[in-house]
Amino acid sequence: MDNNFTQEITQEIIDLVVARLETIPKNVEVSIGGEGSFTIEDLIERVKRQDEVGKKMVEVQLAYIYSLSKLPTQQESSNAPHN
Repeated sequence: MDNNFTQEITQEIIDLVVARLETIPKNVEVSIGGEGSFTIEDLIERVKRQDEVGKKMVEVQLAYIYSLSKLPTQQESSNAPHN
C-alpha cells in the first residue's frame, strides 16, 4: 500500500474494516498522524462515510491484512532447517 491509495473501496472492504474496528475496546482512542485522535465509534463512522480519515483507516487495515499473508505458515516454519 502506498500514499496514493486509489483502490475502489467496496462495501465488503468497508464491512471488513468496520468488523476489525469493532473488536477494539470502545474506550480506546486511535491517533491518526496529524489528523488527531478518534474514538472507535468516530472511526467506524468515518470509514462508512469514506472521508479522508476513513480512507486512511482502510489503507492501514488492508496493509496489515496484506502483511499477514507474507508470514510463513506453520508448515513452512516446521520444514525450515534448524541450526
